[in-house]
Amino acid sequence: MKLAQLAARKFIIIVSLALAATVNAQNYQVYFGDLHQHSIFSWDAQSGAKTPAAAYAYAKNVAKIDFMAITDHTNGLSESNYQLVRAASQLYDNQDSQFVAIAGQELGSLGSSGYGHMNIFEPLMRADNISDNDTRYNLQSAYQFLIDNELLAQFNHPTTENGNSNFNDLAYFQPVDLQIKALEVINGRRSSDYEYYYLLALKNGWHLGAVGDQDNHASRYGDNISTAGDIYLTGILADSLTKTHILEAYQNHRTFAFEASPASDRMYLTEFTADDHWMGEQFENDDNAVKFTVSAHAESPFLSAQLYKNGLLIRRFEPRSTDFTWDTSDSASYGEGYYFVKLVQEDGDFLWSSPIWINSPGQYTAPEVEAVAIADLHENIANGLPRRLGETNVTVRGVATAGPQFGSSGPGYIQDDTGGIAVFGSLFVGKVIPAFAFEFEVTGTINTFNGLSQIIPYSVTRLGLKPFPAPLQASTGQLAQDGEQFEGQLVTIVGATITGRFPPTGANANLSIDDGSGSCVMRIDGDTDIAGTAALQGVVNITGIVTQFDGTAPYNSGYQLMPRSLDDFTVASAVATETESGVPEHFELQQNYPNPFNAGTVIPFSVPHKAHVTLEIYTIDGQQVTTLLDQELATGSYEEHWGGMDGNGKAVASGVYFTKMQAGSFTAVRKMIYMR
Repeated sequence: MKLAQLAARKFIIIVSLALAATVNAQNYQVYFGDLHQHSIFSWDAQSGAKTPAAAYAYAKNVAKIDFMAITDHTNGLSESNYQLVRAASQLYDNQDSQFVAIAGQELGSLGSSGYGHMNIFEPLMRADNISDNDTRYNLQSAYQFLIDNELLAQFNHPTTENGNSNFNDLAYFQPVDLQIKALEVINGRRSSDYEYYYLLALKNGWHLGAVGDQDNHASRYGDNISTAGDIYLTGILADSLTKTHILEAYQNHRTFAFEASPASDRMYLTEFTADDHWMGEQFENDDNAVKFTVSAHAESPFLSAQLYKNGLLIRRFEPRSTDFTWDTSDSASYGEGYYFVKLVQEDGDFLWSSPIWINSPGQYTAPEVEAVAIADLHENIANGLPRRLGETNVTVRGVATAGPQFGSSGPGYIQDDTGGIAVFGSLFVGKVIPAFAFEFEVTGTINTFNGLSQIIPYSVTRLGLKPFPAPLQASTGQLAQDGEQFEGQLVTIVGATITGRFPPTGANANLSIDDGSGSCVMRIDGDTDIAGTAALQGVVNITGIVTQFDGTAPYNSGYQLMPRSLDDFTVASAVATETESGVPEHFELQQNYPNPFNAGTVIPFSVPHKAHVTLEIYTIDGQQVTTLLDQELATGSYEEHWGGMDGNGKAVASGVYFTKMQAGSFTAVRKMIYMR
């Protein structure tokens, strides 16, 4: 169909500079609602989904929100059904209704042929992408559709996980910047935090605000609880509760996304201004100093208010109260920049504001990235949550001590000289090679899961090889009573007995271990090679990561030792501590010689007692080249020769290679350089 054939309501808000100056001086009202709900007319509606009229009534009278948009999928939506949505919404188009009902549609497609989903608001008729699939599958056609019909729109649940292009990786397209007004930072159906994509879109140049939506397809409109236990909502700062004023505020980015738990604990961001310019505005600054004011109140106390400039934290304030006003400034505002605030409550809920865009004299230069000590991220407040909870674009560097052993999303773990921390997600886990002590630089946001502090990574860089950190020695009693001091770190328990059976393959289980100081929990993850084997009998030494699973404040219990593989178990009586003169006292992989080499090199190693030993060569990328040794050896000192050949007898290329020795729980890696 021709775009010209599609009539659309044109919400054109023209605000002069004089009017903007007047608006800046006023106090807006805060209204709460949801801009992404589905009625029975969506093709994937679930049990309990309501008619548009019943959905709007539920939102107003039961969920008690102020506004809601029904945005049924355009594919499968008939014109007559969309007109029923419009008719139901128009019943609230009067000042006395005390509720704003918005008619919209969800446009686009997921999967490899799609670009993602976006909401469009208040078109007069259905976007007919059954007969005209261009707007559903072609991003440029969809953008042109928005431009031609002057529709307001938003990016929904942005991600590449389902195979779509994610709006061409959120690449900036200036002609449609006036139509795309927001991005879902949180989405209740997926219980996902899309903060990374919010930061990416802003970095790419988009002028858009933050919204939080429930994406409900079932029975609860406005009070649907995510699997994380929160209700996701959007706050809007508007002149009054009318459709015109709500959409004007949405168009001008006076929105914020937040998590509510309990449902009554709604966060009121009553002011975010820069030099008296409100959230969502763009303005020219005549000097390099900007004054900010942030005001908010809620039922639960606020832990922190964080001010970000171009995605980087520049100011932080701890209100530790339910009501605060924070005046702060940036005395180094140069060039183009965007500022937003993030609020964190002591119950762990977050709020994201929309930005303020400021153009100041001079040129903006991004500061150099500085890694923080991991121990600093474990400083907790009284209720057990990290003091730095919610901080984003935090960078740490350390050696990976765990990766895919606990599944494709992990978490993995990273450890520096001060401590260790969990890193959740395949972005990190997929780059960890357990046999090698790679150092990583990880940047992300600080979060928690059942008391366990973790980083949700936004970028991960593998830096090079370093020695594995030596496990700390602890007792089972220490882990049970004060496991916080070891959280995220590699720990060895010496001389423990195991009570319980290892789980079947693929299953998880908690067992009890005790070294005589009091028992603690050992967690066996079903993704490890431990599951499906018989638990060791007698006295054993166990190495693993100290984790936590405690669902209630103050999060001071539930500590667990999680071994990564069968190699983390050794029979205590088999560990040699003293030997006769001339007999190796411990396993050791010595440096090869010569190094660098070209014709060949000798690799010395020692075996303190009878053991099965493997000696393998790997590339710098972790690819196995050849196996030099894989057999049982008696006590003694040995040498192996490698002449630069792979397992098929072909000469390898010049470069960096690694020798890896394994014997029981012992693993060692040495670097060598081959020069042809």
